[in-house]
Amino acid sequence: MFVRFRRSLHSFVIRMASAVILTAVSAVQVVSAQGTVSPTLAPQSQVNGATPVPSGPALVAGVAIGDCGDVSQAMVRSYHTGARRPPNPATKVCEGGRIRVRVAAERHFGHRIMDPVRVTVLLNFEPTTLVDLDSLARGTITFNGQEFDLVRQQALPYGQTPVVVETQQLRDGSLLLKIEMLVQSAVPASVAPYLVFRLDLRYALGNIRDAQGIETAAPDWRVLSTPLIGLTMSSTAVAGDQFRDIPLEPVQQVRPWPALWLLIVGVFLMFFMPGLLVVQWINRHRPGRQLSREEIAWRTLDAVRASARENDGYTRAHIRRIAHAVRLYFDVESATVSEVQSRLANDPRLADIIGVLQSCEGVLFEGSAIDRQEIKVLQRKLKSIIPRP
Repeated sequence: MFVRFRRSLHSFVIRMASAVILTAVSAVQVVSAQGTVSPTLAPQSQVNGATPVPSGPALVAGVAIGDCGDVSQAMVRSYHTGARRPPNPATKVCEGGRIRVRVAAERHFGHRIMDPVRVTVLLNFEPTTLVDLDSLARGTITFNGQEFDLVRQQALPYGQTPVVVETQQLRDGSLLLKIEMLVQSAVPASVAPYLVFRLDLRYALGNIRDAQGIETAAPDWRVLSTPLIGLTMSSTAVAGDQFRDIPLEPVQQVRPWPALWLLIVGVFLMFFMPGLLVVQWINRHRPGRQLSREEIAWRTLDAVRASARENDGYTRAHIRRIAHAVRLYFDVESATVSEVQSRLANDPRLADIIGVLQSCEGVLFEGSAIDRQEIKVLQRKLKSIIPRP
């Protein structure tokens, strides 16, 4: 038994160690979207022999020369049935080719309300460019109204996250940022014929310069809006035609009527066998006190006397119990009076025993009357034939 337990423990430790190692490796490979992708890979490109990328034109404070943020796309779109659905996937090039964006969804049709949709965003930019992912880490997809939200962490299986970010350096020295998101929309099909996805981030090509042209430590943040992609709704099962109000009051929990009794029976059965084993062990090692024949007989006789006192006299039921107690004491339960006389021939109390049994049988079988004088005689004979303990 010990060898089997040791093998099981050894197998459990090996499996737990493998799980911890695999979890650590996946955590190292996947970058959490909670910070800024810094240009720390730029020195590596120089070490690899790649040509350093120029830093771009000097930036002037208060002037936005970026073209990655489209004002028309940043506005909340108005829905109409004649609108043309944006393509899927969609690409975009801005800042003179220094930033390239590609957005794609694994399926662009047949979506229902609150369906999880996996969207992949690819950003290709220079190592000197900063991309801020803090807004995405806070759950903000677009800066001024959005049709999609990130899937809640509680709705995903253990170990999965709604946002996964990976970075890779290409051969030309540029960086490839891959963002995989699980999003869902609560917009009903009656409001929009199709859903539109867009991701807004901040980026900076350099730092802000003051009036004297000196570069400060603050990045010159600009808005990066990905191109729109269209996701059509299902034509066979939609979410309904209108929003409906639902009661917000807590719903009273209702249990089926046999639940309480089944719970009681289950608890009883759970503790029955252990309790039975404990009782049997106690009875074997600490047996209870054995009652003597005299004590058993007088318990019955005293109970008969108390019952007769409450009923103002003895009845045939009382006499039957007295006869049964006497026969049980002398071990002659099924014997007649003649058989009792032959079995107890050597007992000095034989005359009183026969007198008690004949008196009881006269009341039970012959219908004799029961008076107080006969009861006193019967009680005196009982004290003489059965000693009180």
